[in-house]
Amino acid sequence: MGRFGVEPLAAAIEPWRQAPRLWVAYSGGHDSTVLLHAVVALGLPVHALHVDHGLHPESERWAMHCRARCSMLGIPLRVERVTVRPRGEGLEAAAREARYGVFAAVLAPRECIATAHHADDQAETVLLRILRGTGIDGLAGMPAERVLGAGRLIRPLLGFRRADLAAYAARHELSWVDDPANRGDQHDRNFLRARIMPLLETRWPGLDQRLARLARHASSASILAECWARRQLTELGATHSLAVAALAGLGETPRLQLLRTWIRGQARRPPPERRLRRGLADLLGAACDRQPSLAWSDGCIRRYRGRLYLLPPCLPEPPAASLPWDIAQPLNVPNLGRLEARVGLGRGLRAQSLQQAPIEVRFRQGGERVQVRGQARALKRLLQERGVPPWLRTRLPLVYIGHDLAAVADLLIADPFRAGSTEPGLELRWHTALCGHVK
Repeated sequence: MGRFGVEPLAAAIEPWRQAPRLWVAYSGGHDSTVLLHAVVALGLPVHALHVDHGLHPESERWAMHCRARCSMLGIPLRVERVTVRPRGEGLEAAAREARYGVFAAVLAPRECIATAHHADDQAETVLLRILRGTGIDGLAGMPAERVLGAGRLIRPLLGFRRADLAAYAARHELSWVDDPANRGDQHDRNFLRARIMPLLETRWPGLDQRLARLARHASSASILAECWARRQLTELGATHSLAVAALAGLGETPRLQLLRTWIRGQARRPPPERRLRRGLADLLGAACDRQPSLAWSDGCIRRYRGRLYLLPPCLPEPPAASLPWDIAQPLNVPNLGRLEARVGLGRGLRAQSLQQAPIEVRFRQGGERVQVRGQARALKRLLQERGVPPWLRTRLPLVYIGHDLAAVADLLIADPFRAGSTEPGLELRWHTALCGHVK
């Protein structure tokens, strides 16, 4: 750690210089003001992004300050207003989730967004997580970069102290807005910053460096555990589902690590360890005929026929109305998936049958029957026999030709509409947005 300036920042930001666009998360506060000023001085193609949480009467004035500052620096600014809805995790956490949601939505492929988190923030984060009883992943603190949306979130200031940034701000006579919430100590982080960290520093000088070293060691251990878990998941062929038997054969610690890695691999945040531990015991210990689940704010794991499936916290509802389908074009069903047809000889729907009547896509209402292997079978029974998880059965597109059920997604085709071995046909492909699709 050392003096902050344009040249030290250039070295810190070097790994991401080739990004087609660099965004700076610009709150208008002290730290992000320093970061934005220094990045502009580097001559990088920078855009600023300000998120107005609407939580303070002065938030509109802060946005105006950001606009004026960016105009003076000659860079574009995008302002996004969000509505913060706490869901039991507290206002601060809800605001952070809303803010990062905006970041993810804005980033195009390979773009980066830089936040102004510095060494003091890292030390506070690690100590706060220790006090909350974090695991090894939490001790690793904030990573210097991570995937976010289509791009990456980067933290180029982690190697610099708050005092280094303050000295830079003084040298360049920068101005910024001051959020009154940062002055009180009602929030845990502010309490640590104002009262606890200075006291600890008097007894253990260089506390921020000690905690940074702890974070590096924890990060190394976490990376090793993650690599082991990824290899195990590859060997198990676990992508959208995970065999219960594979987890049951492991001890509790590797079992939890495997599950956390599997969840993160599908771009979701794992639940807190206590919740994960308790939920996993239910998932593995329930009787074979039960369908237990583990739900948390970012996802839901369900068990079905000896496998675990990771789903969104709330499943989207299928459309209630029929959807006309021009089979020459893919049909996008919002939040559920995309249905398309490809030409194939002797496979799929008989091409001639498609000229007989209009084509529609519907979703199950109950009581549907389909002609397969010479018999009219209940669709519900057929889906059960094929092992389609219950949550998917009402979310599979049913292709109707006129009044007749011709196909169920890409799972089956009714006898009267099946292409013969030498006939031209159209093979259906259902690209589901949900996991658990059985072929």
